[in-house]
Amino acid sequence: MERHQGHLSGLRGIFVDITARKASEAALEDSEARFRGTFEQAAMGVCLCAVNGRYMRVNQRYCELTGYSEVELLLRDFREITHADDLEANERLLDALILDNTERHSIEKRILRRDGELIWVNLTISLVRSRRGSGQFMEVIEDITARKHAERELRESEARMRSILSAMREGVIMRDAEGVVIIANAAARRLYGLAPEAVFPPLLEPEGYSFVREDGSECPVPELPGARAMVEGCSAAAVVGIVAENGQCSWVMARAEPLQRDTHTGLFPVVLTLNDLTAQRRAEEELRLAATVFDNSVEAIMITDAGRQILSVNKAFTVLTGHEPMSVSGQTPAILSSVRQGLNQYDRIWREAAMRGVWQGEVWQRRREGGEFPVWLSISVVRDRGGAIANFVAVFSDITERKANEARIAFLAHHDPLTSLPNRTLFQDRLEQALARCERNGGRLALLFLDLDRFKTINDSLGHLAGDRLLQAVAERLRHCVRDTDTICRQGGDEFIIVLPDVLDSEVSARVAEKILRRLAEPFEIDGNALGTSFSIGIAVYPNDGRQASVLMKNADTAMYHAKESGRNTYRFFTEAMNANALERLQVENQLRQALERSELLLHFQPQVELSSGRIVGGEALLRWQSEVLGFVPPGRFIPIAEESGLIVPIGRWVLWEACRQAKRWLVEGQARVTVAVNISALQFRREDIVELVSQALAETGLPPSCLELELTESLLMEQAEDVLDTVQCLKNLGVRLSIDDFGTGYSSLSYLKRFAVDRLKIDQGFVRDMVEDPDDAAIVRSIIQLGRSLKLDVIAEGAESRTQVDFLISEGCREAQGYYFCPPVTPEVFAQMISSSPDPSEWQREARRA
Repeated sequence: MERHQGHLSGLRGIFVDITARKASEAALEDSEARFRGTFEQAAMGVCLCAVNGRYMRVNQRYCELTGYSEVELLLRDFREITHADDLEANERLLDALILDNTERHSIEKRILRRDGELIWVNLTISLVRSRRGSGQFMEVIEDITARKHAERELRESEARMRSILSAMREGVIMRDAEGVVIIANAAARRLYGLAPEAVFPPLLEPEGYSFVREDGSECPVPELPGARAMVEGCSAAAVVGIVAENGQCSWVMARAEPLQRDTHTGLFPVVLTLNDLTAQRRAEEELRLAATVFDNSVEAIMITDAGRQILSVNKAFTVLTGHEPMSVSGQTPAILSSVRQGLNQYDRIWREAAMRGVWQGEVWQRRREGGEFPVWLSISVVRDRGGAIANFVAVFSDITERKANEARIAFLAHHDPLTSLPNRTLFQDRLEQALARCERNGGRLALLFLDLDRFKTINDSLGHLAGDRLLQAVAERLRHCVRDTDTICRQGGDEFIIVLPDVLDSEVSARVAEKILRRLAEPFEIDGNALGTSFSIGIAVYPNDGRQASVLMKNADTAMYHAKESGRNTYRFFTEAMNANALERLQVENQLRQALERSELLLHFQPQVELSSGRIVGGEALLRWQSEVLGFVPPGRFIPIAEESGLIVPIGRWVLWEACRQAKRWLVEGQARVTVAVNISALQFRREDIVELVSQALAETGLPPSCLELELTESLLMEQAEDVLDTVQCLKNLGVRLSIDDFGTGYSSLSYLKRFAVDRLKIDQGFVRDMVEDPDDAAIVRSIIQLGRSLKLDVIAEGAESRTQVDFLISEGCREAQGYYFCPPVTPEVFAQMISSSPDPSEWQREARRA
């Protein structure tokens, strides 16, 4: 019985399982039927793809959109019908679905239909995962080809409109009801002075712009045509000047047309057209200006018709000729003809102007009262559109004064304006003639090259005016030392050349040179000062020392330099040995010109020591030259050449920059703060804007101004003192320190010294060297120290070489010194080590000796 009941229970379980399975299968079949119906009847193309992109199932609409049958699509994957340019975007979409686990993504892409036609579709993809974790892509596509074509046509239409607007010469601006620019073409931007990417200013608050009426008065924004049309809803027009922020004004005829009222703001959108009137206004202004110029020109102007009958004359014509406008109207220019020319020649001038279109030249004309005067006459032809002569315009000015100056100009063209001696041009001509005569006749000729000794010192100390008077007096004495047939030329500055033609032997030129030296030895009385001077004279003789003018001049110049090196106030004849010295000097100069480019120049620094503590308070920057060709060149050998050749200017500029850079480097490295002193040459001070140069050096290197000291010479400060005072004051305003170098060797005025307000006096080493033995030098040093104390100036002595000298300076109250007793000039690296060990002098002196 129990076994029977168990069998019944098992049968009931099996029946229940079968019934449940049948119900599930029926539900699945029902769901599948509904999905198939929805899938097949969907209005959009739907497909299922494997993750590898192969089609697994497609609906009818998908087949219609692609042009493929279901069988054909199931043999393909989506890549085969996707446009090549859209494949990458499609792949990224699939990767995003898988990796990001997102529900769906959409893109727009192109499908290549079976018939070759391209259509645009909006593709939506979602990832459908099974219970086992595998997945499929469901793609839904919607045909958007018509929309895409409409968008393209809209873009093309907009592009055409932009092209039309861009090509228009009229400015076009469309603003909405709030005054914001919706459209503005290139012409409008040009009139407003706006870049293509710049934003147009609002209509009612145009910041950066102002507007003017036609009469030039300010035009408020509410009165502008655009503002009126926007508020009132009616057309408006006016001539307006648009003034940009940079002050540039564009004149326009502005016309505004309102569009449909905006219900939200109650205002009207506006279309504004702008016709550029700037050129027209400029032309009108030029006409007014031309009329003003005509009336107020200092030159006489006469306008005639084609038959030369006078139509108009200006005020200057009346002033110059005495003829009133009414009296000459209808007459011909022949009323001005001078007896010197005659009517025929005057008529020929006008006929030539008619033939050539223009005539210029010098003529004589007659005033109303009969007086004659020279004029520079310019006649121009004005033609009509057909090319026929319509008018003549004659412009002339009185050149009486110019004619009076022509003789003077001709003289100055061949003579030195200061001394009235022949200049280089006339001298060269006379020398060439004299050499030609010597060659024809077998004669001899001597060329003397003269340089006035110590002229620069006199010029710098007493001023250029005194120097000019001295040169004039020298020229006068030279005239009495030579014959009338000899030629004296001022070569430039304090240099003179004398040509002695037809000399029998060298003794003649020697006697002339001795005579010149004797006459120049007598003092000159210049502005109450008795000035003594002398010449250094070089002599070259034709034909022994050269047959060409250039060779003779070069050799005489070389001999002159040799005379200078021999102690000045003497003369020397040229020898070949001198030529070798000149070549060596030329080599130094040529190599020096390349020294900066080759980075051969370097700076050493000599410590400046506080005597009371032994602390290094500064360093003087001293120039050194290690040449690739010449080796180490001493400063005494190349610096004078740099001064004479003008190379000291770029070299001095480099020294200033390099000294500032080095001083800044020490500060950055944490060294003790010291002042670096830089010498400024007189030539650099005169030729360059020294204030701008120093300002740039400080700015670019970042050196504090108080760490820089400029050393200026006494003679430089005294030269054109008022101008120099202004420059010195500008330098002081920069915050740099100033000192007077080699103090005591010049002609200082204490009143000027006080006005210059320098910071320090530097006692010249020539006084320091002998001050212990020479009472005069000791007195000078003592006086300078006391003068500095009285004027509250620092005083530093240079050239201290012994303990005795240092003790003397300390006893006299001198605060600072520099010299070989403390340390010779050293490299920047050694100087930095010395600063770090200061104020212990024994330590940094050991550093210097080790270096």
